[in-house]
Amino acid sequence: MKSSRSLLLLFCLFFSLWAPLSFKVQAPKNALAEETRKLPVLMYHSVLKSQEGTYCVHPKTLERDLAALKERGYTSVTLAEVKRFLKGEGILPEKPVLITFDDGHYNNMHYAWEILKKQGFSAVLNVIGCFTEYSSTHEKDHVEYSHLTWDEIGVLARSGVFEIGHHSYAMHAYKPRFGITKMPSESADDYEKALKEDTLRLEYALLEKSGVRPVAYAYPFGAYDEESETILQSIGYEAIFTCYEKVNTLKKGDAAKLSRLYRINRDGTLSAEEFFKKHAL
Repeated sequence: MKSSRSLLLLFCLFFSLWAPLSFKVQAPKNALAEETRKLPVLMYHSVLKSQEGTYCVHPKTLERDLAALKERGYTSVTLAEVKRFLKGEGILPEKPVLITFDDGHYNNMHYAWEILKKQGFSAVLNVIGCFTEYSSTHEKDHVEYSHLTWDEIGVLARSGVFEIGHHSYAMHAYKPRFGITKMPSESADDYEKALKEDTLRLEYALLEKSGVRPVAYAYPFGAYDEESETILQSIGYEAIFTCYEKVNTLKKGDAAKLSRLYRINRDGTLSAEEFFKKHAL
């Protein structure tokens, strides 16, 4: 009887020590998956019926792309949702995708807006201030070459389809500097002053004339360095788009990832199948 009691006590002691350890290491199967997401960010520019090229797609191509994304299980997300996830405050679908348009072409409103609404997608529209100013004061609403006016940007921002991003006021140029990069003879102070002035000029114009605040900064030509990144962050830009053609790996709570969001250019010379195969989407 004593030996049976001893064996029972030993068994209970062993189980009490072993059980917590075994249960502790058994995390839910989907816990890691819920904390990590692969996010492709697709970068479009012009949408035109008259031509297709590296930075221009036909409206039908855009519509086929969005339909193909849905067929592959992707769900459109906003940048606001991505921000919340990376700050540990929200969730994302299993296969999220973020659509962006650069330069603020009028044809994005003329063609892309309706296509996005039809397919249930949203997008970030990164505008260039000096181009918008020109179209607002000169010839506007020409599908081939006009850019959006300040009023039109406001309309799109209030549509619930577009978030508005910053693509510089007048630094989307090859000279005197390449995009927002520092000129060889420029001092650090002069460079910081120039970049801040350009950035704030568009920010104030969007607020005053369009009634919106930009949600992100997109580097002109994708050109940047650590200095430019630091300056933009000091102004308050959390989300910054690069042009590195990679799929983003997002980890919930990793807010630092916002400052370097990769994007894949939608080359209009490729069919939808060729594009998706090339980038393993």
